[in-house]
Amino acid sequence: KKDNHVLVTKGIYSILRHPSYTGFYYWAVGTQLVLCNPISTILYGCAAWTFFRYRIEYEEETLRQLFKEYEDYASRTYVGIPFL
Repeated sequence: KKDNHVLVTKGIYSILRHPSYTGFYYWAVGTQLVLCNPISTILYGCAAWTFFRYRIEYEEETLRQLFKEYEDYASRTYVGIPFL
């Protein structure tokens, strides 16, 4: 971590910790819903959820090590993906 790195907590980050991950997850599932493809909707949802589960877990552990205030920030914001 460089001295000038800061934890961004304003704007969309005041609500969601991972807005791009949340957006991609709902895009992946939503495109399949629009195409009326129930099997792909379930498969895309499961694949994206599994990917982000591990990705977010790893990323948040790193952020907790880098920013002492991250735990408080995480307690008042959402991931935005169901059950994560």
